[in-house]
Amino acid sequence: MFNLNTIIRENIKSLQSYKVWRDDYLDNSEAIFLDNCENNFGSPIGKGFERYPSSNQNKVKEAIATYKNVDSNQVVIGNGSDELIDLMIRCFCEPKQDNILICEPTFGMFKVYAQLNNIEVLNAPLKMESFLYDEQLILKTTNLRTKLIFICSPNNPTGTSITIEQIKKIATNFNGILVIDEAYIDFSDKQSAIELINEYPNIIVMQTFSKAWGLAALRVGIAYGNPSIIEILNKSRPPFNINGNSQELIIKALKKGEIKDTLVINILNQKKYLENELQQLPFVKNIIESDANYFLIKVTNANDICSYLLKKNILISNRSSLLNCENRIRISVGTEKENKQLINVLKQYN
Repeated sequence: MFNLNTIIRENIKSLQSYKVWRDDYLDNSEAIFLDNCENNFGSPIGKGFERYPSSNQNKVKEAIATYKNVDSNQVVIGNGSDELIDLMIRCFCEPKQDNILICEPTFGMFKVYAQLNNIEVLNAPLKMESFLYDEQLILKTTNLRTKLIFICSPNNPTGTSITIEQIKKIATNFNGILVIDEAYIDFSDKQSAIELINEYPNIIVMQTFSKAWGLAALRVGIAYGNPSIIEILNKSRPPFNINGNSQELIIKALKKGEIKDTLVINILNQKKYLENELQQLPFVKNIIESDANYFLIKVTNANDICSYLLKKNILISNRSSLLNCENRIRISVGTEKENKQLINVLKQYN
């Protein structure tokens, strides 16, 4: 049975969060701030940038929580999902002792942050050719030192997803924390695992504003989970990890969610066009069915095709170095103009 107290590193248990007292006075127009050694005269680009942003991030957390129909104490915000991955590993994995589990081929930063923190990485590979998840293999591969399982769904680079039933089975039979990275969930018709966080205390769901929301430049990722887990992550993160502009712009974006939905519809329409055109190219051998805004495609010669496109100033991703991905490329869905240009250039390849 999952017991959070046995998962947390001992040094994290005793960690005191960095308290920023001014958070309670940020909306007080009469307050004089002489506490943080800032330049109260302003900056070379004018006033309004001289203050540190809100550390507790309450306004943006409440806006996100309302939009996602969760409580604000179930939300932690990271400087991109990368920071959240690093934070989870540092909070729950003891260096040189514990391990995480991933399912390759998958998002590379899971392994990168494990290695940076001197944490062993176990692998329960996706099924060959179909690139689907094998929940029995995942559970079989874990051991007593496995603290975190990272599942990317829809998976990058394959676009394949894990089912809710598979997630439930893993969470029920795993005594560590199951992290579901849903960076591309807005492009999928599959159910989000956010609906499980109240029932399963060991599930964390990550999402981002970098993909469907089109706000990659802001570097804002979110994790949703049990308040006890979220409290640990919140007290361990840097106090000013999300800058003030990003906080304000995320709140603004959330008020225009219908625009995001329209953009997603446009992307999915272009996805159909792109898939149909790609399937007719003679060097395309296979396209994996994708729940995301990209395709993993098996071709005759990935290196040659990528080099050819690069000379035409078109950048795609060569995934051939990943497990079971020889001669596979990943192509993201672009605008109508970009997709047509890509197809026209590929038709000239021989």
